[in-house]
Amino acid sequence: MNQILVTGGENDRIYNKVQKTPKIKKEKQPLSKKTIVIIFAISIIILGICIIIGSIYSKEKINETVEATAKPTVNIVRNDDNNTLEIEVEHIRGITKIEYWWNAEEPTVINGNNQTRISETIELLGGTNTLTIQITEENGQTVKYNKQYTVSNIPTIELEAVSNGVKIISTSQSEIEYIRYNWDNGEQQEIQVGDTEYEGIITAPMGPHTLTIEVIDINGKKASKIQQVVGATEPTIKITAAYLSNGNVGFVVDVSDEDQIATVELTLNDGTPQTIEINDKTYHGEVEMISGENRLKVVVKNRSGVEKVQGARFVN
Repeated sequence: MNQILVTGGENDRIYNKVQKTPKIKKEKQPLSKKTIVIIFAISIIILGICIIIGSIYSKEKINETVEATAKPTVNIVRNDDNNTLEIEVEHIRGITKIEYWWNAEEPTVINGNNQTRISETIELLGGTNTLTIQITEENGQTVKYNKQYTVSNIPTIELEAVSNGVKIISTSQSEIEYIRYNWDNGEQQEIQVGDTEYEGIITAPMGPHTLTIEVIDINGKKASKIQQVVGATEPTIKITAAYLSNGNVGFVVDVSDEDQIATVELTLNDGTPQTIEINDKTYHGEVEMISGENRLKVVVKNRSGVEKVQGARFVN
């Protein structure tokens, strides 16, 4: 029998296509140290960027809070050579105005023009006085500072409103040589003193006016004061004993003032004073008496600050 053996050729190629080639599984290679370092560095950079962005945002928020609650700073330097105060006000926002005054006097106003730093020089007063500084900032908020100062090397000046004038009271450690004053921008008047104390009345023109006064001692030390004064006559008070509207005996009080009555204060014997707000040109009141001796004290102050005190006594 003839056998045919076929080798190679097309059949081998067919066989090889049919025969499956086994898959070779690749082993995972571990990351190199260089790759790990690079990945770690990138992570650190990303983390740093996140922290910086967060810090900037937080800082902005903190700054907004600080700015919203910040208050103006006031620095005051005292100069005893010329008895002045150097006032410096600073703020992170614009300053609208600064007001300052001694004790209960009318304030002096400085226009801030929304500046963030303002300086002013003011004169000290003789004696012990309280300086108040009020600052208004651009958002409308106000801050007030006050401090007490004692000055012994210059004269003191006190002004009291009286009928048709102003009472000047001045004291000094050294002898007062003279007092100068003028109304508004008028001619300056001079009063010779020659003592450590002075008390006197100068006539005031009717209506509102500005009084400028200087007290100079023999050493050349000067105290000065500027004050708004309203020239006015004192109120008129009439007190009578009569039967009241309820039939009992009492004091009848009638007050009048050509300007306007501000307050009337009534005190019977040693009782508690009763203060009445008036704001009118006349007042009529009644105070019932007790049995025995009765003493009534009436204190009237008008709108210009002129005060008058009057008393009466009656035995019921």
